[in-house]
Amino acid sequence: MARKVTWSIKAVLDRYQIYKFWVYNNQSETYGKKLELLFEEAANLLAMFPEVGTKTDIGGVRVKVVRSYKIFYRVLADGVVILRVWDTRQNPVELKIN
Repeated sequence: MARKVTWSIKAVLDRYQIYKFWVYNNQSETYGKKLELLFEEAANLLAMFPEVGTKTDIGGVRVKVVRSYKIFYRVLADGVVILRVWDTRQNPVELKIN
């Protein structure tokens, strides 16, 4: 049975920034829309199989890789909360999960 997937405010802002970056740099919405579709597909997979991601050192947080991005999420009793969508080409010191 599929669980409910919720996107945190930070995760939504991450997606918006990623989309905006690709639209600006490519002068086209095509790649940004493709990434959005991949993120949604990953969220649907997490809804069906929440344990598919790799455990992290952060308590209760798992990660699912989508191309050059990591989707950090937490599995709860009633669903999955996506915490961040992180571009792995960024400085990892700047990553704040909570």
